[in-house]
Amino acid sequence: MNSFNKNKSVVSICKNYYTIVNNEVYSDDKVTHNMINLYKDYIFNMENITSREREKMVIVDNIMYKFVTDSSFKSEMCSRLSKLTISRGVSNVVEYIMNKLILYFEDYKDTITRNIYIPRWI
Repeated sequence: MNSFNKNKSVVSICKNYYTIVNNEVYSDDKVTHNMINLYKDYIFNMENITSREREKMVIVDNIMYKFVTDSSFKSEMCSRLSKLTISRGVSNVVEYIMNKLILYFEDYKDTITRNIYIPRWI
């Protein structure tokens, strides 16, 4: 598959790609710039896209969309990612970070759904 067709198929899988990449980010917001670069590296550096990788791409796409649009989610992920340590034995750092991001997102969803406020009616 040539580069153009591969990029076209990747963008068709990642529905939020242009929203994420074209999002206006402050120039001093290095974390968001780095996360967007990691996102692009992750989705465009997959050799053969299997159904499992396709599912992960969609999940990462949704997580990154939430990262650039939701400030509370972004601050939570930034605090968790700042504590992330990567051992020397990790061969694919981008894949490792994206897998951790997926785990953090699942934990975040569980935490947020538990903190639903139910108002008392008078």
